[in-house]
Amino acid sequence: MKAKVKLVLMLCSPLLMAALWMDHQPSYKPYRAPVLSAPPGSVPVSGRESGEQKSGLVNPVPADSRSLALGKELFEINCAMCHGESSAKRGPVGRKFTPEPPPLDQGMVRLSDDSRIYNAISNGFGRMPPFSNKLSSAERWSLVNFLRTRK
Repeated sequence: MKAKVKLVLMLCSPLLMAALWMDHQPSYKPYRAPVLSAPPGSVPVSGRESGEQKSGLVNPVPADSRSLALGKELFEINCAMCHGESSAKRGPVGRKFTPEPPPLDQGMVRLSDDSRIYNAISNGFGRMPPFSNKLSSAERWSLVNFLRTRK
């Protein structure tokens, strides 16, 4: 019986030693040199690239009470957690970022036309995620209408 155990241990010892050496073999470690470049034709995911920017878009949704109410509701659900309920204070998630997300007050919105705001909501930018796959086009335009009235 002891001979069989010795034979099994002798046969298994190379496998056991290989397990010890596995940690020391050359391999790619994330965030350590050498940093590998992305394969050609891959999709960037750094958050700095933006999707197709369509300039000169005209808001097809009238800024009536229904659109403004929908925009306010969408803002509270999707935007307020970072940008804040008011321009004076960022939301609970936005306060964790450095720098904090910009206030979406009248001054910032006034400097941008509707198509630029719509593109920012649709495609995202920086750390802001795109909302084109979460909100319909009409909902994004209602959000633009609401941002125009927000103080």
